[in-house]
Amino acid sequence: MKRSMRIERRYRIVRTALVGALLALALAGCSVSAQEPVYLPLVAQNQAPTDTPVPPTDTPLPPTDTPVPPTDTPLPPTDTPTATRTPGGGSSVRFFGNGRDAIDRIVIPIDAPERPADVGATDFTIEFWIKAEPGANRGNVSCGANDGWITGNIVFDRDVYFQGDYGDFGIALHNGAVAFGLSVGFEGATLCGSRTVADNQWHHVAVTRRTNGDMAIFVDGQPDGATRGAAGDASYRNGRATTWNWDPYIVLGAEKHDAGAEYPSFSGWLDELRISNTVRYEGAFTPPSTPFAPDANTMALYHFDEGAGVIANDSANAPGGPSHGQLRVGGNPSGPVWSEESPF
Repeated sequence: MKRSMRIERRYRIVRTALVGALLALALAGCSVSAQEPVYLPLVAQNQAPTDTPVPPTDTPLPPTDTPVPPTDTPLPPTDTPTATRTPGGGSSVRFFGNGRDAIDRIVIPIDAPERPADVGATDFTIEFWIKAEPGANRGNVSCGANDGWITGNIVFDRDVYFQGDYGDFGIALHNGAVAFGLSVGFEGATLCGSRTVADNQWHHVAVTRRTNGDMAIFVDGQPDGATRGAAGDASYRNGRATTWNWDPYIVLGAEKHDAGAEYPSFSGWLDELRISNTVRYEGAFTPPSTPFAPDANTMALYHFDEGAGVIANDSANAPGGPSHGQLRVGGNPSGPVWSEESPF
């Protein structure tokens, strides 16, 4: 009896414990299920997103391959000439014979629109002061030949590519002397002087041409050769179609088309360039001792007294002008530069 009571008591204890455990589990399950619909929505509503959008790191860049214009296309100056004197003080411009790739030269536009510096339809005179060191200009021209002047050290280039309908012409140094050539269409001649100007001294040089073909060279006021060349209009034809963009320019100090080493540039100093639409000299004369003053026949006049910047001013005051030039600087040494050297 006692044993059965103990068993019954143990059974009740065990049953009570089991019921309590099951009840605790049931309550725990209810607590969890009761919190889930409250807790989970709060997290979903209030928690900031962790994946914030990041802007792209590869920003588009401009292309690295910029198209390069052809070498015969006018370009902006590659450098600024060195100022070696006071502007307006009277001086010259210095070239170094590095006139390739459109550098170490002065370019003067003569067409589009037409400029008065485009002479050749009438008689004309081109004159300037020049200084060149011995041995610095070793070019040789083909005296007497059509376009023979272009292989000398070119000082003044008013060439056109191929035949120059109307014409073309230029001035170069030949073994230290002056050469002057002119063509009209397929006909032309190159006149060679004999007086040396490449001696490190200043010399006045003038060339004249008549429309009947007469050509002459003067050095320091003395005749230095004459010939009869091609007659007719040797000017640049207005609006002339060409694929060579330097054609409608006068180029000083270099061969305008950069055609190669066989067409060398000028090394030396240039001052007081005057272009006239008349023949100013027929015999010996006294060279000027002061800068030129413009008159009715002066089509372009360059004193080269700027001393700074890249513009060579035309002081002629001719109708249709001015015909300002531009220095295109570069090379080693870098030229052209403004210089204190002066013939006066």
